[in-house]
Amino acid sequence: MKKFFIYLLLALVALGGLLRFSIEFQGPQNLAMKLLASFSMQRVADGLPNPDSLRIFICGSASPLGQSDRAQSCIAVLTPKHFYIVDSGAASTANVTNAQLPMARLQGVFLTHFHSDHIAELYELNLNSWVLGRPEPLRVYGPKGVRRIVAGVNDTYELDRSYRIEHHGEDLLRPELGELNHKTIKAGVILEDGDLKVTAYAADHDPVNPAVGYRFDYRGRSVVISGDSNVTGSTRRIAANTDLLLHDALSQPVMKKLSESASQAGLSRMSKIMDDVLDYHASTTSLVKLGSEVDIDMVAFYHLVPVPANVIVEQFFLRDLPENFVLADDGDWFELPADSDEIKITTNGILNTFQ
Repeated sequence: MKKFFIYLLLALVALGGLLRFSIEFQGPQNLAMKLLASFSMQRVADGLPNPDSLRIFICGSASPLGQSDRAQSCIAVLTPKHFYIVDSGAASTANVTNAQLPMARLQGVFLTHFHSDHIAELYELNLNSWVLGRPEPLRVYGPKGVRRIVAGVNDTYELDRSYRIEHHGEDLLRPELGELNHKTIKAGVILEDGDLKVTAYAADHDPVNPAVGYRFDYRGRSVVISGDSNVTGSTRRIAANTDLLLHDALSQPVMKKLSESASQAGLSRMSKIMDDVLDYHASTTSLVKLGSEVDIDMVAFYHLVPVPANVIVEQFFLRDLPENFVLADDGDWFELPADSDEIKITTNGILNTFQ
């Protein structure tokens, strides 16, 4: 039996070497490309499953501080008939594309505020959904100031749109669908569409003012997405009796140690920036306290400050967390089936169900 496994291993190694050698030639390359292209296009054509659920996809979980391969802030919200995205940070569109999200039916983008790590790829979302056949102009919702953001993006990419229209033709890329629309919102219910209701609430991200977060309700299920904010009375009210709270989270012990170490190394500017950040993001301890005071089924940390560069920093975020707290990562799915109390989380292809 031992000899059999040795021979099998040698055979697999030899086969792997043969395959690797074979793709040096055009014939095998052409065959491999044909198979890859067919698989890729069929995957796009098949699309995502579309269950009767409120589904959340993490297309960006990073903040600007820290080093990792995570994208910046971006959360996708889907139901069978709705598709919205909250914020659009750098590198997040690649995650949206790789996940095969149904960009042709993207209905709008909700901005929590106008820091660069929340708006950097707004046009990329617009372009991708326009090219794939979005039937209406993409609307951008946000607090006062969103008109300037949208006007600036439209103006900046006017030439880009004109080149693409000239190249592909107006029948394929209708010009009026290439420009973003805006809608300025205030706290309160801002959208009701069938079974979906979206409510904005005031966030505390001073001196960024106004800033907002959003609550999505669909068929007995709910998710709150904070953007950037400290925990306030508004947070407590909007998060009460919610299934899932996605909240930015800052580790004070890590940030204080980094600021202190930067100062000792003579990096005074970096030290000050790290120290400044402490007062306008929710700390992990404040979020644990919130979870003990308000009925929230699950809390997921995202927009992590700093982004965990290694397992040591990650453990600081996980330290002393209750069982219903999780650390979100790019590519995670949270599924809340309609009229149920289940929460399904898929991470790296592994599904876990909580009830």
